[in-house]
Amino acid sequence: MYLGPAFLFAAFASLFCVPGFFDMPLGLLTPRQLVSQMLFATFALISLAALARSIELDPVWPWRPEFRRAMNWLLGRVP
Repeated sequence: MYLGPAFLFAAFASLFCVPGFFDMPLGLLTPRQLVSQMLFATFALISLAALARSIELDPVWPWRPEFRRAMNWLLGRVP
């Protein structure tokens, strides 16, 4: 449920990445580069938060009991 938004926001973040941002002095940044990098940081943080929430709650991760239950059902194993 949270894995989709994590990938979606990661894709949005990749659109706003400024190459070589950490090598530029702040005085040489244009307003467009600064806004773009701020959007990149915002979308990247949202993506990481959604990924963390997905790891915590979504049943698609192997360490979750729901995943093991579904795999046992698919493989025909009796619990």
